Amino acid sequence: MIKLGTKKELYKINHLPTKVKEYITEDVSALDCFYGNDRNIDVDMGGFVVICEADEEISIENFTENLEKAEYIQEIFPYCKALYISGTERNIIIYRKKK
Repeated sequence: MIKLGTKKELYKINHLPTKVKEYITEDVSALDCFYGNDRNIDVDMGGFVVICEADEEISIENFTENLEKAEYIQEIFPYCKALYISGTERNIIIYRKKK
């Protein structure tokens, strides 16, 4: 599992396909714009992006993927992007690799 919340952490996704990196960059840029680029993604408002494998179980405090309903789902081959609104100001965007 890769977790990032600001543009300065984009180096963590250099190995991903270009199209997926473009979408993640757009997501993280929006989070930086609206919530600040110096925020602590584990404590402050805003949220973060998670990239994981198809069968990988993710561990996020106060969030259970199977119990939450995604607000938005988009196929970005070879990943599926899902946006979850967790609380009033916490966005969790999960890119799960497809099988």
